[in-house]
Amino acid sequence: MEAEIEWVKQLRIQIRQRVDPWVVLEGRHAVEGALGGWWDVAGVLAGEECTWDPPQWSGLELLRRPRTELEELAGYAFHRGVIGLAKQPEDTGDVAALMGELGPEAMVVVCPRLTDAANAGAIIRNAAALGAEAVIFGHEGVSPFERKAVRSSAGALFRIPVKVADAGQILRCLKAGGFSLAATTGDKRATDLATYDPPEGRLAVVIGSEADGLGQFWMTACDDHIRIPMASVMDSMNAAAASAVTLWEIRRVREERQ
Repeated sequence: MEAEIEWVKQLRIQIRQRVDPWVVLEGRHAVEGALGGWWDVAGVLAGEECTWDPPQWSGLELLRRPRTELEELAGYAFHRGVIGLAKQPEDTGDVAALMGELGPEAMVVVCPRLTDAANAGAIIRNAAALGAEAVIFGHEGVSPFERKAVRSSAGALFRIPVKVADAGQILRCLKAGGFSLAATTGDKRATDLATYDPPEGRLAVVIGSEADGLGQFWMTACDDHIRIPMASVMDSMNAAAASAVTLWEIRRVREERQ
């Protein structure tokens, strides 16, 4: 029997339980995004009936396998055509370097302790769509490189910088980088988003966990506290939905100033 290729062995391991620096790529858009972002893609498997091929410039060899084998590997009725394995960029944890790359009016999203991977991916997607220049996650929360997060980011993970670091490092870098911090909260004492006047210059929108919010550390560290007004008996929103509403409104106000 032919020995299994080493990266395929590693892919099987990472599908069961992913660990850094590995990232599982599901679907051709994820693979193309990783290649376009110059990530190190170890390899890609495709179904025998799949007509997709990697870009010639990538030098990537595609291994074709029966759909049943891919479904067994992925753990579900696989319909995305391709599944691959990549490594995160080496600078994933370098928040300090990111500060030097951002513009004077940069807006970033900070998720110190998010717990839901699907929300993590959706927030990255919202950030890319609504003008944020980067998303920073805390070690306390879910990794943005989990399979569900990569899928729900719809390729945005590879389009803007995504960093992961501990809370203290994130806060120090933001303060040293001249960022104002705006905490999103359901507290009725917070400033209504509809009347919020975002400060000039760099701004970090800080989003809390789905169940416990931001906690005292981040609430104390933030310069502003803002809330989305609710028109019903509900007092909170899904974290990803809240990020979309908040980023859209802040971008609208900033653009009107110009």
